[in-house]
Amino acid sequence: MNFLYQAKFEELFTEFTRYLIDHPEIDELIPEDAQVVLLDRTDPEFNRQAIELSEKSRLTDDVPHRPVVYIEVTEMAPVQSRVKKLQVHERPPAYTT
Repeated sequence: MNFLYQAKFEELFTEFTRYLIDHPEIDELIPEDAQVVLLDRTDPEFNRQAIELSEKSRLTDDVPHRPVVYIEVTEMAPVQSRVKKLQVHERPPAYTT
């Protein structure tokens, strides 16, 4: 698993978890003990890797015939800065020296 895949997976997992908190009814659509495969509509290479890893993990899964659910993220809001204010200095502020 490469770094870019891992970073993308972590981002999607975090956002999906947040989505579940806001929309608990979605949890009812996911079978208990299901393998959840996160997909990104805008990233075919990520999807290929996610599906491939899912299929490989099923070969050694301790639960035979575990249900698999594919969660397709079709749209995400842009990432926004949480910075409220900042200052630009030509040299370090006095408190740093």
